Amino acid sequence: MKNLVRPEFKEFYEKSVDSLPKGRYTCAQKVIDYVPMRDGVKLSTAIYFPDKGTSWPVLFTRNPYPHNKSLLEAVYLPLVEHGFCLVIQDCRGTGDSEGKWEPFINERNDGIDSLNWLAKQKWLDGKIGTFGRSYSGFTQWIVGDSLPEEVKTMFVEVYGVDRYSQVYMNGMFREDIYTSWAFANSGIKSDLSTAELYQKALGIKPADKRDKKLLGTTLPFYQHYIKEVSQDSPYWKDSIWQILKEIPGKIDIPIVITGGWADHHLDGTILGFEQLNAKTKEKSKLIIGPWDHIGCTTGDFDYPNNSKLGFMNICAHLEWFNHLLKGEEDRLKSEVYVIGQQKWQEVKEWPPEARQTQYFLNPDFTLAPTPNPAGSVSFEYDPRNPLTTNGGSALLAWVSPGFTDLPHGVSKQMDYEDRQDVLTFKTNPLDKPLTIMGKMVFKLLVSSSAEDTAFTVKVSEELLSGETYNMADGISSISYRNNSTTPLDYQNGEKVELEINCWDIAWQCQAGSRIRIDISSSNFPMYHVHSNTKGPWSEKGESDVMAIQTLYCGQAGCRVIIPFVEDITRMNV
Repeated sequence: MKNLVRPEFKEFYEKSVDSLPKGRYTCAQKVIDYVPMRDGVKLSTAIYFPDKGTSWPVLFTRNPYPHNKSLLEAVYLPLVEHGFCLVIQDCRGTGDSEGKWEPFINERNDGIDSLNWLAKQKWLDGKIGTFGRSYSGFTQWIVGDSLPEEVKTMFVEVYGVDRYSQVYMNGMFREDIYTSWAFANSGIKSDLSTAELYQKALGIKPADKRDKKLLGTTLPFYQHYIKEVSQDSPYWKDSIWQILKEIPGKIDIPIVITGGWADHHLDGTILGFEQLNAKTKEKSKLIIGPWDHIGCTTGDFDYPNNSKLGFMNICAHLEWFNHLLKGEEDRLKSEVYVIGQQKWQEVKEWPPEARQTQYFLNPDFTLAPTPNPAGSVSFEYDPRNPLTTNGGSALLAWVSPGFTDLPHGVSKQMDYEDRQDVLTFKTNPLDKPLTIMGKMVFKLLVSSSAEDTAFTVKVSEELLSGETYNMADGISSISYRNNSTTPLDYQNGEKVELEINCWDIAWQCQAGSRIRIDISSSNFPMYHVHSNTKGPWSEKGESDVMAIQTLYCGQAGCRVIIPFVEDITRMNV
């Protein structure tokens, strides 16, 4: 078995093996087949057979990253030792597969064709399980409504089902994720490294000239991302992305969905579970750990027992596939890791039932369950001096060497005493631990001297020691406020309410801690820098337009709604 693993990946193979009980098989043979698609293009497909028997349950994944192929072998070959046939296919135009690499476009048809081919193979015992993380999670979701009867389950990791909401939040583009991904996956050769391309791209305005200037050609998928701000545009509504969004409710087999509190697919991952139909959800599992996109923890916290599911969740794979493909007992649980409590918590549903509690942002910079008399606070925002991102889930550039040195996930926060464009509000010290599960929702009553602008929110826990760690964040432009599908009119100085839904968390704040909220107008490069002017953001050059931003306080003013779980020990009783 080890002979199939490249030397530099043997450590990963050994970690995977060490996570599992000892298997009774070895890998007898690796065969490469070239599977024809409906248009004649052939996809390279590696098949790894156990050494005993003539037919087996098959575990199937589709991979677009040639540099990941050896890693996949190292991590998942140990499953062959437990009597599964492993099949890893190169996506169209990648690795040894024929065709043109066009991200996402061909995966539905190719996935359906490949599964139908697999279902006819004589070495299949009649049961298929699919698996894969990130892009290989997409290749599962996108065929979830068109599976042959031989497919009994899917194991989908760190991939969401609402692409638009991952690219934009209330009109604000996620630069870090999609500019870094675009230049890393352009398929265009350059004298510059992909890290250098990304760093240079962030400095080029207008943004719609970046690819042409740096690569000598346009990247159609990137141009769509930066220009299609409206979720009602044909790009989002009449495309693979609308199909993806509708698939979870059509799935009729049990599935496992995993994610991480520090993963940039977190929101869409949880949405995929929430949108399963009731019958399917009852048989499926949701697992969210304190991990980022590659399964690591972040920041300075320790996370005891966070790896109980094995290296790259390999133990969970084995337990689930033994259950669905071999008829063994179902031992896998739906559970989330509660940060702060530093424990796994079983959940019957997500989000769990919670007490929705309002905290008001007061003019004296307190955060309290009761509002002070009406008032307002203001700051000046200069787009030439944006606030630098410090932690958060909606980040990806860190995954590639050299792209960025910014922290991601849970990170130690700073005080912003030297910045007049950050307003900080704090609660009194908590008299007991409080557990937050679900989405925190901000309702900000604001005005701006600009014709359009943005407001950001960040929620943190300030420990008794004074150290502060981010829990959740969000952003909204004024023109696309409240998840509007088209830009809304705004008159300078007009009061408007912005609703900002932060991504889900499971977090226990400690007795003696304070809940802290920072309000500003930039969070770069997590989001693009708003120019304080109207119109398509990607067509804007450098801007020196200043904005006076005002928050209004009082009973009808700025507030946050926090979902507190009253008794975490009795959640599932």
